[in-house]
Amino acid sequence: MEEQGDLTDPLLREALLRVRREVLLPRAYVRRDAGHPEPMELQLLDGADPEDREEWLEVIYGGASVLAQRNGEALEEQARGRVRGGRITSAASVVSMTVRMLHDLELRPGLSYLELGAGPGYSAAVASYVLGAGRVTAVERDAHMAAAAARRLATLGLEVDVVAGDGLDGHRERAPFERIAFAFSVPYLPQRVVGQLAGGGLMLTHLTADSPSWPALISVRKPGGRLEATVRGSLLGHVPVHGYEWVSLHRHKHRIGAEPGRHRAGAVPPPPDAARGLWLALAHLVPGLVRDFSAERLALVAPREDSWAVVGPDGDVEETGSRPVWDEVCAVWERWERAGRPEAYRLELAADGRQYVSSGQGAAALVWELPAPAGAVDEREGERR
Repeated sequence: MEEQGDLTDPLLREALLRVRREVLLPRAYVRRDAGHPEPMELQLLDGADPEDREEWLEVIYGGASVLAQRNGEALEEQARGRVRGGRITSAASVVSMTVRMLHDLELRPGLSYLELGAGPGYSAAVASYVLGAGRVTAVERDAHMAAAAARRLATLGLEVDVVAGDGLDGHRERAPFERIAFAFSVPYLPQRVVGQLAGGGLMLTHLTADSPSWPALISVRKPGGRLEATVRGSLLGHVPVHGYEWVSLHRHKHRIGAEPGRHRAGAVPPPPDAARGLWLALAHLVPGLVRDFSAERLALVAPREDSWAVVGPDGDVEETGSRPVWDEVCAVWERWERAGRPEAYRLELAADGRQYVSSGQGAAALVWELPAPAGAVDEREGERR
């Protein structure tokens, strides 16, 4: 991370060296099914077992996401060995993403910090080493995971308040907080949590659409008590909030390139991956698309319509299905160009509870509305009364 320029804060570096991940992740699941979606086959590695220990250490210190819980199980009852089916209900995030989030939070000793979706507690542990005892509150919806994280953080000698609860509610009892971060992505900015951010504070969360392909990062600040929120495309993002499902290309992945499509010459080559402001806009303005990043050419799939487009470096297109995927993408691409190729967007919170992402003012601006939570308008009306 230092070589890549992702780790420059000395306090954060020292905290990373001090956190013993083997205490927070004594067991870990690994996939044994070559990535096929159904049924999932997992093996639980137990770090206390000599046969598992070497691979377990590689998994928990390798930097990738670590699968920690299946089907909401009690962690102290986990048994090593292979299992089939079910779903992963908690994991430790990719370490580089955790470090980037904590770095962008501008942590310094003495600040109060609220983490939502704490999982096994790794990010909270790192933050606690930087901020000091009693400065971190971590909310985790799964009671088993919350209890295990609390025990393990205490074993590390860290004073972190771990609370079992819904991350979308924040933690009103200890509010306001000078720093807030979500360890899951959200389709809209939760207003209850925004209200728990202290004046002059900073909040970060990943924004998701119905596709996992193009995450974004929301940054919320309160200078002088005013709310300022910006959205930028992000290389990585957290998994979505509980109950929110992404579209998936698993059922189409093997068909791309194998089934004949309609060929047409292209006018322009595909947009560069680095144009994150464009891909962010596409995620919301062309809903239901997911990208196959393993494909040699740009492959965009609309699973619900059983349609996809594969675009070569010269702009030639192979299309399959009824949905004109590439035409929709090009239409937004043109709008993005007219808007001045924005890389950052404003997030505006209207008085009626609606939330809008905007590239600026004028007829050429790119604007879209985020999905409002159920009852958001009624809730705001109730607050005014």
